[in-house]
Amino acid sequence: MKKNLLLRCACVLAVLSAFAMPMSAGSSGRKSSTHKESSKKESKKKEKTSRDSKSNKDSSSAAKKSTNEQETVDTSIWDLSVVDTARDVDYMGEIEKNVVLEMNMARSNPKKYAELYIEPRIKEFNGKTYGGTLLTFEGADVVKECVKFMSSQKSLPALLPSKGLTRAAKDLSETQCRTNQTGHTAPDGSDPFQRMKRYGSYSGTAGENVSYGSKSAREIVVSLLIDDGVKSRGHRKNILSKDYTVTGIGFADTHKAYGCECVIDFADRYKEKE
Repeated sequence: MKKNLLLRCACVLAVLSAFAMPMSAGSSGRKSSTHKESSKKESKKKEKTSRDSKSNKDSSSAAKKSTNEQETVDTSIWDLSVVDTARDVDYMGEIEKNVVLEMNMARSNPKKYAELYIEPRIKEFNGKTYGGTLLTFEGADVVKECVKFMSSQKSLPALLPSKGLTRAAKDLSETQCRTNQTGHTAPDGSDPFQRMKRYGSYSGTAGENVSYGSKSAREIVVSLLIDDGVKSRGHRKNILSKDYTVTGIGFADTHKAYGCECVIDFADRYKEKE
């Protein structure tokens, strides 16, 4: 079991990442025994981008079960009893439950997930512009690289939902939406690890992804997997990490600048406070 904590982050807009704010320059994370390093060193650089983009249509003609108005799941590929681990919890909203579902779909069959939901995006690029409006850092190359990477990955166990991690994630998404802030430091100055410790205790490895502007679970997860502009691909590594077993999601749709925000917290092990 790892004794260190890894914090990987960036801010993601619309379909692909429009800007990134790594916790430490040139790295997707920082090993730390204090859990507090570098959370106040986030870049404040922002680039203008369109927050409107076409939702990717499911390329499978056998899609059988709707998870919300925009997204479908092919139940001949994914067993919902295995991957839809958050469906019956009462502390997550629909989009939050679907973010867990999408991450578990990607973890359980990364090759098929990339084939269905990521690879079709390649044809939507004109240079570095996606869908005619969204300027990306890397263009279609990063999408191709993501597909190649995921095609070589082995299946991983599904993440289980955590109430404490969800409360920690909501602490960031809901307060930042009110204050129009971005990054991993909440308006009260707390970092991800401090927020996690409010509601329980973690062991091993922990991390956080933050996405801005994506309005559906699939768009949130796909954009983080593609990880445009993030050299370390830290968000992708978080979602596809064998070190994580539990997750919490905080989604809020009142961000003044970007419309919505989704915070995803991860941990190797997490014990809820009684």
